[in-house]
Amino acid sequence: MDLIEDQDIKIQYVYAGDRFKLKDGVIVEIVGPTKEFLQLTSPGGNIGESSEFASVLSLIKYKDFEVLLTGDSQASGLNEAIMNGKVGDINVIQVPHHGSKTGLNHDILDVLKPELAVISVGAKNKYGHPTQEILKILSEKDSKILRTDLKGDIEIVSDGIKWEASSRTKN
Repeated sequence: MDLIEDQDIKIQYVYAGDRFKLKDGVIVEIVGPTKEFLQLTSPGGNIGESSEFASVLSLIKYKDFEVLLTGDSQASGLNEAIMNGKVGDINVIQVPHHGSKTGLNHDILDVLKPELAVISVGAKNKYGHPTQEILKILSEKDSKILRTDLKGDIEIVSDGIKWEASSRTKN
């Protein structure tokens, strides 16, 4: 934020409903949070506060392929996006909050039906992420799971119809 201020860059906040279409046909759609959700869950109504509850939810679309990036969102934020009809059946989900027990639940996965769940998590963390509860739920829903703590960097490539995931195993 200091760098942004030093360079006098205009800050633009994004909310559910904002949409960006890139030259190659990729669409980035912000599916959460709404301004109202932020006002209810964050002390100052902004993401990035010390006591925030929300995170930006981005749906990346390219033809028939969809990835949901969830950041550190909680299940309530995902539920809001689902209830507002902003997101449904997807190919890939970046599992919220490093696989914490508060990020996902059965109901969310029943709607999203991700084929692949990517968990970005450090090898050693004091929180015990990802939790066994989340790993179990994902397995029960037949989502393939890739974890950065076990597989290193994970890359997903799609032509808009087919897609594949690969990883660079950590040494």
